[in-house]
Amino acid sequence: MARPDNQQFEANPAMTAIAIAYRNPDVVMIADDVLPRVPVGARNFDWIEYPEAEMFGVPDTRVGPRSAPNQVEITGSRRSASVDDYGIDIPLDNPTIEAAEAAGYDPRNRATEMATSIVMLDREIRVARVVTDPTPYHADQKLAATVSAFFDAAADPFDSVDEMLDGCWMRPNQLVFGHASWRAFRKHPKVVQAVKGQTTSTGRLTRQEVADAFEVNRVLVGSGRVNVAKPGLAPVMARTWGQSISGQYIDRTATPETGGITFGMTCVNGTRVAGTKPLDIGLRGGEAVRSGESLVELVVARRAGFLISLS
Repeated sequence: MARPDNQQFEANPAMTAIAIAYRNPDVVMIADDVLPRVPVGARNFDWIEYPEAEMFGVPDTRVGPRSAPNQVEITGSRRSASVDDYGIDIPLDNPTIEAAEAAGYDPRNRATEMATSIVMLDREIRVARVVTDPTPYHADQKLAATVSAFFDAAADPFDSVDEMLDGCWMRPNQLVFGHASWRAFRKHPKVVQAVKGQTTSTGRLTRQEVADAFEVNRVLVGSGRVNVAKPGLAPVMARTWGQSISGQYIDRTATPETGGITFGMTCVNGTRVAGTKPLDIGLRGGEAVRSGESLVELVVARRAGFLISLS
């Protein structure tokens, strides 16, 4: 019988530095751009949800010679939230560690990169799920359509996106496309005509061209894949962001403490952490290399975004 494994996890500064800095240049993940990270000082924290109409109301600002200026009282509902822990362990047996060290490298560092990559992919999936969930959006800021209808030759996807942008109370400053939606959108004849001019209806647009045409800061494309098959079954690969087009107004200076209109944010407590934990595995034991972080994704201003869901 294996002995109980009651050894505690021990953070390692060098491995933590790897986890914090790690980013695979060949894998495009957009979660940190879609819902930017902001620090919070504790695992449990409060944030303020402001009434939507109040943020756009303008009282009389005229001041008479002997009167005081009108007063505006800022009200809001205090909401509570807390971060969740996300992490993964990668086991290494001691003979493997010893052989790697004899060859001149530390396998723990490579395991830290692998574990961090898994945690980042899981975050990408969560953010995509948050943004493409129709529930938070107001009825006039979400549209459901079939792929064939939306991208039909007679349809005008450019105009549809333009209308959704202008329908938001705070006009989005970024657009997010699922990979398949972007491939169809960038080459649709009416989209090409709208961007290039009426005499051109063929070709493929760049993200910057589309961003300039819609007057947004950036166009993001979610190209990641994930295996959606159950464990033990043949892999079934699906795009992380599915068939979707969305827009968000993002204020990167907004925080839970200071407020500000922004569609959403990711509240992070502390930094990523990585280290090891002894394991009772095999004949000679081993170590678990762990990497993880503590955060929560929040939708803050529903009127600052739209969603087009395609099926």
